[in-house]
Amino acid sequence: MKISVITIAYNDLEGVRKTVNSVQQQSYAEIEHIVVDGGSTDGTREFLESLDGSVQWVSERDNGRYDAMNKGAKIASGDLLWFMHSADIFHSNSSTDFVAYEFSKNKFDWGYGLSRIVDDKDTLGIAGQIPFEHARFLIGGKIIPHQASVFSREFFWALNGYDTEFGLTADQEFMMRASMESLPSVWAEVLCDFDAGGAGSTRNAWAHYQDMIRARSISKIKVTSSATLDSALSIFFCGFTMVDRILRRPLRRSSPTVTIAGSR
Repeated sequence: MKISVITIAYNDLEGVRKTVNSVQQQSYAEIEHIVVDGGSTDGTREFLESLDGSVQWVSERDNGRYDAMNKGAKIASGDLLWFMHSADIFHSNSSTDFVAYEFSKNKFDWGYGLSRIVDDKDTLGIAGQIPFEHARFLIGGKIIPHQASVFSREFFWALNGYDTEFGLTADQEFMMRASMESLPSVWAEVLCDFDAGGAGSTRNAWAHYQDMIRARSISKIKVTSSATLDSALSIFFCGFTMVDRILRRPLRRSSPTVTIAGSR
């Protein structure tokens, strides 16, 4: 059983190095790594040429990140597709082993685990929805981490891949359509370390909920009996999310020292 890891990149040489190294450290043997570079001018092409065929790659202009992902999926020959962007890495050297084992037990159409969100200095949090709450996901309240998601290649193309016209969250739109055809396998396992500096990670909550409303409209998906009520629920959860983020912000740079009576 082969896993195709697809990495998209543009002018991110260090990120590509990091991701290639992570793939090459995986203990699972049946991996093909495909890098789709958007025609970088920072030395990425030269680095890929130096790998002596251990990575399949293409370096040319494309029509955006989801066009690049579809391009990589067309090159892929694996049973499973795993999209791991430049600068993102597998959480452990056995992450692909874990998924391969799960697929051998249950030939799932798609599945996902958890994603550790990191920056240059620290872990910022863990992302993922366990257990899978279908209605909350469709409304927009529960995001599925894309780089911790794996798709059967056959299932991916049965859904015609990513909608290249949708925009920045076409991955969530794709998984919305996927969930209406087949519920995902879900694993309480951290599968990837997600680079928090990416474009999708810096968007505000309202932009995400707007995209989910639009995705439901395009795909004609209803959570309740009314699309208007669905939109109202999305707006409600968006407001809740924004307030929650405000309340989580620290008010001080460091906590004051607290002495508890009787502790001395």
